[in-house]
Amino acid sequence: MSPQMRVALEIAGAASVLLFAAIGALVSLMYLLTNPSIFGEPARERRRAKRHARKMKKKRRGVEELPTREERYDEHDRRRRAAAIAAAIARAEHEGGAVPHVDGPADWRLLHRDIRLGQRVGRRR
Repeated sequence: MSPQMRVALEIAGAASVLLFAAIGALVSLMYLLTNPSIFGEPARERRRAKRHARKMKKKRRGVEELPTREERYDEHDRRRRAAAIAAAIARAEHEGGAVPHVDGPADWRLLHRDIRLGQRVGRRR
């Protein structure tokens, strides 16, 4: 084997070792960043939240129960929907006679013609 070929193989070998070492370091770093024992786990956060909720509940025992954020949001959503339904019903009652009743499939031509003839037409100057 020629000396040039030997140098090229040594460089390729060193590069492949460095490449696999970099990939291994990257995988190790990803594992360490996602390891729950290092950065906490969801169960630990859940326990902290429950403890905090118990403390808050003890503080509020003597005070009148206030609705939670979810209850307030649900009540607001129910009221908003009720208002929208009431407005839709009022508008439908007000415009009840404005919608003509079409008896047959051929009557749409007459209806369209009546609407088009009833429109105001302005002339451009």
